[in-house]
Amino acid sequence: MKRLIIPAVIALGFAFIGQANAAIETYTVDLNGYVVVAFVGATPAEVAQAEHLAKSWEAQRHLMLKPQSMKAVAVRQSATVALTQAQLRSAIVGAALAKGP
Repeated sequence: MKRLIIPAVIALGFAFIGQANAAIETYTVDLNGYVVVAFVGATPAEVAQAEHLAKSWEAQRHLMLKPQSMKAVAVRQSATVALTQAQLRSAIVGAALAKGP
């Protein structure tokens, strides 16, 4: 039974992320087998929602409902200056390293 519940919860989590808000962007960065999921927002409301999603993801990860090799972070992107892909990747990796395990 447990084997059926965990994939269903993970699929439901991904479905919820897709419906949360179209303005929040979701990125993944692979760090040699360790994946960082980043929720990126530009406005204060989007950043607050991105932080909420990241905290929710991490809470589920600590309860073993999400893969342990994935970490979630929230990243603030300037509303006036768009980040390049390299800058965005750097910001995501920096946020993940600053957050700790």
